[in-house]
Amino acid sequence: MSFSQRTNRDNPLGRFPSFNPLCDYLALDDLPSQSDLIFVLAGRPERKAYGLQLFRQGIAPRLVLSVGRFEVRRMDAFGFQDLNMREMVKHMAPKDRHFFVEISDGSRTVTPARIKRVGTFGELAALATYFGERQIKTLTVISTSVHLRRVRLCCRKISALRRLNISYVPVPEGLSSFQRGTWWKKLDQWSYIGSEYIKLLAYQLRFRDEQNE
Repeated sequence: MSFSQRTNRDNPLGRFPSFNPLCDYLALDDLPSQSDLIFVLAGRPERKAYGLQLFRQGIAPRLVLSVGRFEVRRMDAFGFQDLNMREMVKHMAPKDRHFFVEISDGSRTVTPARIKRVGTFGELAALATYFGERQIKTLTVISTSVHLRRVRLCCRKISALRRLNISYVPVPEGLSSFQRGTWWKKLDQWSYIGSEYIKLLAYQLRFRDEQNE
């Protein structure tokens, strides 16, 4: 049952039902399940909060948080001051200020992500390079619901990720700053949906004739 079907079931009047498919098409709704690694894409802070929550629940033994250049200061709120990312960025070019923070076996490490291509595809390609030859068969990817269709497209175009069993898990409605039930009431959410469709189309056109990486 899709999100919009559940919403309309709970709302017999079915107000504004024509807007729901715009979200349903973009969103993926996999449930959390045991995996070798949780990867949280950079962006909205609730993604990291949810990834940490799943990690603490024992969904996976390893968690990798993708931290973009504008997120470094926010990481203090999650208790990562000891990793000294603020100091690290002072000595890096702006384009290089993207990190992977890994938590596993009681340790926490921070590594420059070395992203070669700006955007979701570049972020995921950098992840594939990051875990390299390490034995990973199952992966949980965390992001905002309407971002996940584009994320899945990217994963299917990256050979090291395509071979994995991947769950695309959205941030729950109770935590997400994007509310699928009421998004149409806010202008900025219309902009978000519109930008996702534009980016998805651009990715589809880009990959149509491009060799898989």
